[in-house]
Amino acid sequence: MGRAAAAWHFIAAILLALPAGFASASDELGVLDGCRGAATRIVADAQGARGGATIRLKDGTEVRLAGVIAPDEIQGDGAAAKRATAALDALVAGRRLFLHSEKNERDRYGRLVAQVAVEREGEQWVQAALVSAGQVRVLPGSGDPDCAERLLRLERQARGQMRGLWSDAAFSLLNANAIPDAEVAAGRFALVEAAIHRVGEAGGRIFLDFGRRYWEDFTIVIPREAQAAFAAAGVDLRSLSGKRVRARGVLFSWGGPAMELRHPAALELIEADEG
Repeated sequence: MGRAAAAWHFIAAILLALPAGFASASDELGVLDGCRGAATRIVADAQGARGGATIRLKDGTEVRLAGVIAPDEIQGDGAAAKRATAALDALVAGRRLFLHSEKNERDRYGRLVAQVAVEREGEQWVQAALVSAGQVRVLPGSGDPDCAERLLRLERQARGQMRGLWSDAAFSLLNANAIPDAEVAAGRFALVEAAIHRVGEAGGRIFLDFGRRYWEDFTIVIPREAQAAFAAAGVDLRSLSGKRVRARGVLFSWGGPAMELRHPAALELIEADEG
C-alpha cells in the first residue's frame, strides 16, 4: 500500500468514527453552512497538496485551508509536515472541490483562503478530516466563529485520543509556567494552558499574565483593535484573573515568552471538569 493510500485509509477510519454532521458536508446545514456565512462557493478541481494546509488546483491556483495550521519543516518538523501533506493529498488529489471563501480572501502569498469540501462519497469537510486525524491544529482566523468552534471540538477529541501530532511530544500542550526558553520557542505555533495570575492594561493593550514576574513569565497580549471582538464574543478579558485558559498562537519573546491573540476562539476557558 502506497503512502497516499495508507494516509487515506487512516483518515477514512477516523471519519467513520465521527458524528455524521462532522464527517460529511453533504448536509451543509450540519457543517459548511455554519462556517461559510456569506462566503462565495467555488467549484474547482484539485491537482494535489502543496503542503499540509495548501492545495494546488489544476488551473494553478493555490488554496490555503482556512482555520488550520500544519507542521512546518522550517521549524524542524519535517516528518510531521510530510505526513500532513500526504494526508491532504490523499484526500484531495484529482478530486472535485467546493471552496467557501469570505470575499475571495487571499493571504500574503496570494493563496485563496477557504473552507474546503471534497467530492468523495458525497462531500467531506477537508479541515474536519485533517483535524480529526490529528494531522493539523486549529488556527482561528477570519470567517464564521461557529466553524472554529466545530474544529476545536474535533481537535479536543483527537488530542484526547493521542491521534497524529498529539502522540508527539514536540506538539504537546504546554504549561504556561514551563515553556522552553523564550528565544528557543519564539516563532513556534503552540497551545499553552494554565491559570491567569493577573490582568493588566497599558498602552491600550490588555495583558494576561501567568506569573508574578511579567517581564519573564508567559504573557498573552490582546491589542486594542482586537478587544471589541472579544467583547462581542462575550469574553470579559478583565475578569479572567484566576481562570484557567488554553491559548493558541505563535510564541514570541516579550522579556519572557508571549503570545498575541486577535481572535476570541484562540482563547478557550477551561471548565473544571474538562480533561
